[in-house]
Amino acid sequence: MKITKQREVIYEILRKNRNHPTALEIFDEAKRILPDISLSTVYRTLKDMVVHGDVVEIKLEGESKARYDLNTGEDHAHFKCRACNRIYDVSLMLPLDLVGFKVEKVDVYIYGLCPECSQKEVTA
Repeated sequence: MKITKQREVIYEILRKNRNHPTALEIFDEAKRILPDISLSTVYRTLKDMVVHGDVVEIKLEGESKARYDLNTGEDHAHFKCRACNRIYDVSLMLPLDLVGFKVEKVDVYIYGLCPECSQKEVTA
């Protein structure tokens, strides 16, 4: 995979923003760094990064746009807060008995309230 300035910028945006941004959010940020970058370049680059396993595409319930996660090295779940809409990586330690199974991919999505929003709800 050819390393381009656009790819480097998109990678850096994902590295700094662990909030699982959408392609449009990545584009808005990239535009500040590379004013000539196009939205189609961002989409094409993200697609290539997903195909090569550098980025994970996340499609959450209730959202029409995919989000992107640079954390591909460890199995983890994604937690979406219903109040603030932030998405968090959470450790995945499931007590599964998978003897005899060959697990190739794990996708776990958890929905609820993050600690901050949960605390606000209790005090309200």
